[in-house]
Amino acid sequence: MSFNLTIIIPTDEQIRQLFAQLMVRKHNISHKLLPSFDEHEYFVLNNPYRIWYMINFKNVSVGNIYVQYDNSIGLNIDDNIEEHDLIEILSLLFEKVEPLKEAPSLRFGQFYFNVPSSNKKMQSKLTRLGYVEVQRSFIAKT
Repeated sequence: MSFNLTIIIPTDEQIRQLFAQLMVRKHNISHKLLPSFDEHEYFVLNNPYRIWYMINFKNVSVGNIYVQYDNSIGLNIDDNIEEHDLIEILSLLFEKVEPLKEAPSLRFGQFYFNVPSSNKKMQSKLTRLGYVEVQRSFIAKT
């Protein structure tokens, strides 16, 4: 395997790597403006995720992946990731983490992906891998 997942503890180095990844990210859901490093550090130190991993390729951090308590998965990795690489990364995650049990109106009983509407490449890749779109979310126009 070419990829491995390292749990985010977080260390100072992980905080810096995550910020570097955030600065070059093309697609976002939760923010429009890049947070300051201090805001980012506070967020990481107060990690709201169930589990959060750095994605490493040959010991170089190339992205991150997290699972929330509602069984949603956030995947932050370059748009040019190949489908076979995506399969490898997801297989590693699914070996380490199982979805929480279904809770009607609160939590779906399977993993699902939160993908920014602007990230058409990731949407297409997930569709080609057999995932199906089940929901779209809308917010007030600002």
